[in-house]
Amino acid sequence: MAIKDKLAGAQRQLKKYAARAGQFRVRESDSGPTASAQTARVSVVIPVFNAMPYLKELLDSLAAQDMDPALFEVVAVDDGSTDDGRKLLDEYAARHPNWRVIHQQNSGWPGKPRNVGINAGTSDYVFFCDADDKLGAEALRRMVAFADRHQVDVLAPKMVGIGGRRVQSSLFTETVPDVPVRKILATLSPQKLIRRELLDSHGFRFPEGKVRLEDGMLLTRCYLASRRNAIAADYDYYFIRTRQDGTNISAQKAAPESYTGSVSEIARIITENHDDADEAELLVLDLYRRKLLRAYVPSRFRQMPAAIRKRWVEAHAGFVDQYIPERLEAQLGFPFRQRSQLVRARDTEGLLKLADTEEALKPTARALPPQLDDESVAFGLRFEPAAEFDSVRVVARGRGTTEARTFDVKRDAGEYRAVLPRTELAGLGNVLVDLFVQLGLGGMEGPPRRILAPGEGLPVQSGGLRVYATVHGNLSLDQRR
Repeated sequence: MAIKDKLAGAQRQLKKYAARAGQFRVRESDSGPTASAQTARVSVVIPVFNAMPYLKELLDSLAAQDMDPALFEVVAVDDGSTDDGRKLLDEYAARHPNWRVIHQQNSGWPGKPRNVGINAGTSDYVFFCDADDKLGAEALRRMVAFADRHQVDVLAPKMVGIGGRRVQSSLFTETVPDVPVRKILATLSPQKLIRRELLDSHGFRFPEGKVRLEDGMLLTRCYLASRRNAIAADYDYYFIRTRQDGTNISAQKAAPESYTGSVSEIARIITENHDDADEAELLVLDLYRRKLLRAYVPSRFRQMPAAIRKRWVEAHAGFVDQYIPERLEAQLGFPFRQRSQLVRARDTEGLLKLADTEEALKPTARALPPQLDDESVAFGLRFEPAAEFDSVRVVARGRGTTEARTFDVKRDAGEYRAVLPRTELAGLGNVLVDLFVQLGLGGMEGPPRRILAPGEGLPVQSGGLRVYATVHGNLSLDQRR
């Protein structure tokens, strides 16, 4: 085994030396190999197309990196920009010997320029970023050190949204040196540090041309082939932007058939390359929920023209027929299971009715000042906006536990009033207890949602139980002794 490892290592080194020896200017509009081409640990690959004025902020953040310039290089591939970005890139490359700029005709999508950037270097790692984002000053040094220390093939650094951009903050709550595939597949954006050997040994490259989710296709292949995927949440590594002019590619409208086809391709990659068929099904189910069923968010679906709604449903139904058996669909919660059942039936009108029900189950519940005695905790509930429901329940959950208790809420004289027996609450243990409301309407029950605390009258306590408002203004109980 040791001999095989040595041979494999020698082969990798030979490939690396051969690649370095073969470095050259790929075209006349290429500034050529950087001064750090032979020593760089990481190549930062940037596809650039009309990214002004944001591009300057990215370039400044790269120039400010606290990593030794001999240990990283910047490879910016200008994909036929028609703004001042072309000139700006050349100016920065002239000032920074570890920068390389390659100008090419517009390819229409980021896949080709990213591939050109990969092929232009030989560093141990490749990091992909977009031209309208920026990096924290310690990002490159920290990422490379982390990947070295933990022998990581794919590293997802903590991202922070700017310009109103939403990020999956729940994914970056803690650093995880070895992440299960099911968790890491929640992020398919390209802003990752990837070991070059992983890309080259499998021949992984981005699909070229106008292909939706091309980054997700590459990342999925990498996650499945990687020896170790990781999340680094110890630093604000990457700042991802929503452009004020709305020109992010991800914000552009997608054709139902082509977008669904791209999701189908990712599902195919998962099913054909995962060695556990049962887990592969779950990964595809997660993908389906995140990428397709989100089309039926009420505010979005109801605004679509009727013909477009029908096209989305038809395209998604084809995906369901191929990848989502009914037994798998049963694992989805509200409203995703209901959406999927209606998609399977190709019931566009039913989906519109479901959207109305989803909206009707969204009112915020605010508690009125509670009454606390030795027998119970009681409080009224006011809904904003005011509404009536078939059923209202309060769910009490022990914080940090799996224990919960559910209480039916009665409606009397037009007012909803909850009464929580203290004997039942005591069964949750000596813990903090968070309170939720769950609403039912039309035979459907929405997910539990936090109850807002009243604006006054808290905290109150009696007999070792304290009712209080959390820092976020929610209603909770403290029954620790």
